Amino acid sequence: GIISVYDANDLLIKKGIDIISLDASRLKAPIRFVSQNMSLGYKSIKVRGAIHLIPQNQGPTLVVNVLPLEEYLLAVVPSEVPYSWPMEALKAQAICARTYAVREILNKKNAFYDVEATTNSQVYGGLEKEHPLTTKAVQDTTGVMAVFEENPIQAFFHSNSGGKTETPENIWGGKKVPYLSVVASEFDSAGDNFYWKETISQELINSKFSNLKLGEIKSIQVLSRTASGRVDLIELSGTDGSSRIRGKDFRQTLGAPVRSLRFGIQKEGNGFLIKGMGSGHGVGLSQWGSFGMAKENYNYIEILRHYYPGTDLARITR
Repeated sequence: GIISVYDANDLLIKKGIDIISLDASRLKAPIRFVSQNMSLGYKSIKVRGAIHLIPQNQGPTLVVNVLPLEEYLLAVVPSEVPYSWPMEALKAQAICARTYAVREILNKKNAFYDVEATTNSQVYGGLEKEHPLTTKAVQDTTGVMAVFEENPIQAFFHSNSGGKTETPENIWGGKKVPYLSVVASEFDSAGDNFYWKETISQELINSKFSNLKLGEIKSIQVLSRTASGRVDLIELSGTDGSSRIRGKDFRQTLGAPVRSLRFGIQKEGNGFLIKGMGSGHGVGLSQWGSFGMAKENYNYIEILRHYYPGTDLARITR
């Protein structure tokens, strides 16, 4: 294959190379890599489209993959859910991913790219993640988005709601969003992490919350919950005092062991036992709930209207 390199003014710098090694820290201006007949790659990830290297005044050089939206989705859907899932769940995921991306494009937060390739936006695994089944789901729904009052919705999704979804204001603050209300999601029970438990050592608890200056933490008590049953306010009591913090801050501080905010906690031996339900923030579509609904012969339209009540579907026309 042949790679061509262009500068910021779209002038050809070099042509006829297939492997490039460069010191990105010495780059003074953006450059663009394009190939007509082969995929490009960065590190171990092969991608469609072009690759732009954009030096920053502060921080590392940005590596940006530029490609059409529908081609981007071909690698997002199988990165977010298994390709072996029912087709209606794959279509629902494709529409969520498309809607999320379009909204990010419209609300552009960065001058150089629209979305990140991680869970900060949506997971994008590149060319090797693509699969014929997820490609079919994307192509069968080409251009279709979920909309509310003719605008693309905030199409949040997560792994498993544990039986009930959450509202965004309880997770991130801000105003209520009409179509992101609490809905039952009983089909989550088919999925990973519907029930889970973790034991957290006394040492880890003391270390993680040392900034509260509570000494040795003796008890942790849930004081209030949201309408969906998620922890809202929690009290930690130690040898040197007590402190009340938000459930979301408790989860963020402890990290991966607390898979969702639908949990209870109790002292057990030399530590604390946490029993919970679900995985992720709980807002919007539950991926495992979508899987369960598809298994019960709900179609993608019914799945999306369940998790985003009051929304419609529309096709991109521009």
